[in-house]
Amino acid sequence: MMKFIVILKCAGALKGELKEGKEGNVMLQGVKIFAFLISFGGYLFFVSRKVKISLYFVPILIIAGISLFLYIGGLLNRLVLSAYLTFAGGLLGALYFMVLAFQKKIAVPKWNIAEMCLLAGTALFGIVIYHLKLLHYDNFSHWALIVKYLLIEEHFPDLNTNMVVFLDYPPGTAVFLYYVCKFLGRSQGIMLLAQNSIIFSCFYAVFGIVKEKRRFLLYSILGMGCAVLSYLNLTIRSNNLLVDFLLPLLVMASMAMAYRYRRRPGTVAVFSILVLGFTGIVKNTGIIFAGIGLAYYFWNLFHIKENKKALSSKFFIALLTTIGILLPFLMWRYHMKVDLSGFESKFDFDVGQNTEQYLAAAPQYHRQIIHDFIKMSLNPSDRAAQIFFLGNILAAAAVLIGKYYHFKCQNIWKLLIPIDLMTVLYYIGILFLYLYSMPEEEALRLAGFERYACSIMVLFAGCFIMGITVDIEESFAVEIDERGAYRAFASPASKRMYQYGVLFTFMIAVNFLYSEINGLISIRQEYHRSLPGKIEHITTDRWPEDGKEDPNRYLIAAQDRDGQVASDEVRYVARYFLYAPQVEVTDQLTSEMLSELPERYDYLVVLDEEAVNLEEKDSQKTILKKTGIYSVSALSES
Repeated sequence: MMKFIVILKCAGALKGELKEGKEGNVMLQGVKIFAFLISFGGYLFFVSRKVKISLYFVPILIIAGISLFLYIGGLLNRLVLSAYLTFAGGLLGALYFMVLAFQKKIAVPKWNIAEMCLLAGTALFGIVIYHLKLLHYDNFSHWALIVKYLLIEEHFPDLNTNMVVFLDYPPGTAVFLYYVCKFLGRSQGIMLLAQNSIIFSCFYAVFGIVKEKRRFLLYSILGMGCAVLSYLNLTIRSNNLLVDFLLPLLVMASMAMAYRYRRRPGTVAVFSILVLGFTGIVKNTGIIFAGIGLAYYFWNLFHIKENKKALSSKFFIALLTTIGILLPFLMWRYHMKVDLSGFESKFDFDVGQNTEQYLAAAPQYHRQIIHDFIKMSLNPSDRAAQIFFLGNILAAAAVLIGKYYHFKCQNIWKLLIPIDLMTVLYYIGILFLYLYSMPEEEALRLAGFERYACSIMVLFAGCFIMGITVDIEESFAVEIDERGAYRAFASPASKRMYQYGVLFTFMIAVNFLYSEINGLISIRQEYHRSLPGKIEHITTDRWPEDGKEDPNRYLIAAQDRDGQVASDEVRYVARYFLYAPQVEVTDQLTSEMLSELPERYDYLVVLDEEAVNLEEKDSQKTILKKTGIYSVSALSES
């Protein structure tokens, strides 16, 4: 009987999958998805009940905590164990919930209309995002590749790794995506859902600054602000795993928490350590954003009147918080120095790299770089410049309108000074990067400028929107009491103004969200025409079950359309889908090259027929007229 079962299993492996095996896999995957959701829900319940903070701040707190735990496990070469321990911890939280529910000690939560709108919008985005595909070049050179590597290899990359090129990029978000994909599936849609769950958790935390939940205007203002931020995210979009948009959102979440619980410095310290510590390992430049969040934490700790702790206690808390935030980043630097010793780091703000590959711009080019940088920074057609100038104009208008209508909008003017200074200093840092750190070729064309600029401008706009919301909340002349919201206005005129404000901000938010969703759907419909879509159609998305890289050598024949061959984009995308490190690309496959194929390559991938330029006498010319993968040994025999 056992031999018969073994024979059936072997036959199923040869055929692909038996029908019963497919049904079993589907059922098993369904159980895993259900268990994962129960586990995450257990963390939500346990943390919100024990820490006693608003539910708005709990999701990002859990995500940051899980990511840091897995990150430490990965550094200790215990990534798989960390994942299962995390999963088990959530199930214990769910068990705790069931015990209390059985004892009838749990109250049914009440949802207001703002929360229902937020959840409905999140669910709609989730459905769209699940059906998206990865497009951006950097996904295949690192961000998606490191997630795929972790899921296949089950450990952090080391010096023996051939697939991962940028070993110096810290895997902050990658470990969380690894955790989600390990239980929910390995598709690109699941990766994007996991990434965007971090983004939406940050947005959710921003809504936590509102104290009076029955003022829908405050939520509509914040909703409008978060929707407008998509205008700055147009170069990054939601259909990729890049983190430039995520970094400022994490800082915004930490600021919202620090403001809301400024009377509880210990709670804020723990939250800041987790969220800002996670920020520091999301990207090399993440430590700069973590420093901005830490600066605001210090301001709250030492200058806010509501904090009554002794000065010595404040200094002690500040010291522990600073150490806790820096520790994950320092652990990665230690890992780079010890475990990855000998790797040529491309850390964005390392100065004086004189390796041939990363040689900084020569001094004679500095004047040109500075001139181009200033020109781009002040360019009115640039989205970041538009938001910066618009924010300052709106702040001045808010102060004038506030004086006329007796609104408390003076705080926004005080806030504008530090966030303007923050933006200017960040721009100086970017210029420093181009002059002394970035490779010369990239520095001369100001590579990535729009992404860097929009990243800090998201934080600028986010701080501005949160400041306006706080000022407006403090401007209401009548508080909502137990008599209900119908007595919440000083006069019919003020109520009418409130209603107009809700309508205006809500319609702007809906318009931006509708535009963003339409844009994502349009991108998805055009995926088959994109470079990743063409390569995936030919190669499929390969996930080797043996956990090993494909040792075969591949040659890709592709046109250099939009510089996709010269920039190595074709090579990186093909490496990702094939999961093969030995991939080369040519934009002209000649007869001479064809004769050398058996010695150098195992497979030929024809991506564009126009890239194949063979002589009439070559028998393979008719064979290679169609796109596809061709065995070099089979071609040589034909």
